[in-house]
Amino acid sequence: MDKVLETTDLTKVLQGRAVVNRVNLSIPGASIYGIVGANGAGKSTLLRLIVGLMWPDTGEIRLFGKPLPRDAAEFRQRVHLVASDGQIYSSFHVEDLIRYASGLYQRWDQKRCDTLIDVLELPRKRRIKSLSSGMRMQLKLTVSLSAHPDLLLLDEPTNGLDAVVKRQFLQLILDEAARDGTTIVMATHAVNDLERMADAVAVMYHGRIIADGVVDDLKTRIRSYQVVLQNGLPQAVRHHNRVLHTQQRGSVWTVVAQDPDGTVRAMLSAESTHVELVPLDLEEVFTYLLAKEGYSRDSILLA
Repeated sequence: MDKVLETTDLTKVLQGRAVVNRVNLSIPGASIYGIVGANGAGKSTLLRLIVGLMWPDTGEIRLFGKPLPRDAAEFRQRVHLVASDGQIYSSFHVEDLIRYASGLYQRWDQKRCDTLIDVLELPRKRRIKSLSSGMRMQLKLTVSLSAHPDLLLLDEPTNGLDAVVKRQFLQLILDEAARDGTTIVMATHAVNDLERMADAVAVMYHGRIIADGVVDDLKTRIRSYQVVLQNGLPQAVRHHNRVLHTQQRGSVWTVVAQDPDGTVRAMLSAESTHVELVPLDLEEVFTYLLAKEGYSRDSILLA
């Protein structure tokens, strides 16, 4: 499938620090791609570079097979960024914003807009500044979905949403991808949101992509084993460069390792007849990957 978004060695330096550091992405059409990282990882800056709100110091961005020009106006109809901290016309009433947007976007779908407003129970007569942060986020999504973009970028889209509204919000995103073949890139620290919906994920840390791939493949790169060891954990395993974490409870040890080829498991099997593979969810994989980079596991805040 053709690539909707590609970046090559994309780098942006702010205040002497590379907040986006040689990032390479290749995202096909009609897919949902997650960019996961702790706050401050560089996710928001990356999305702003992609839509032309900022310009990279080095590297290249290609949208729909074309280099992103300095004047990205030609892509404004096709690429939308919805950010939790993005500005919106706060003095407008909801219906005023809808009227304004309907004249701005060539693909505007008023019927879809009306449906989304009703489903999300957005108050047409209220001023935007009086809405909660969650309702403002839903309004931004409503505008973007009604404009039928080919590429939709979401920056921490579930911030401020309660559990019920979050499920509804994420389902709308899934429906959009299925209905129109919209490519969706979602940057978040809420890993569980991505596990349920993303086709592929990139893990971002200090501006770098430290791991990426199809969700199921990414989860197999980090493996957790429970093993019964009467004589303790062998030093060769404890200090192996693929081992990320060990924990003991009596004679039962938990060993977490980057072990896609089963090397660590083979070492454990040589010491015990009972080695069990314990599945990890994406949040746990993300945590161990960041811990490997030196990020304290206790300080990783996941929603």
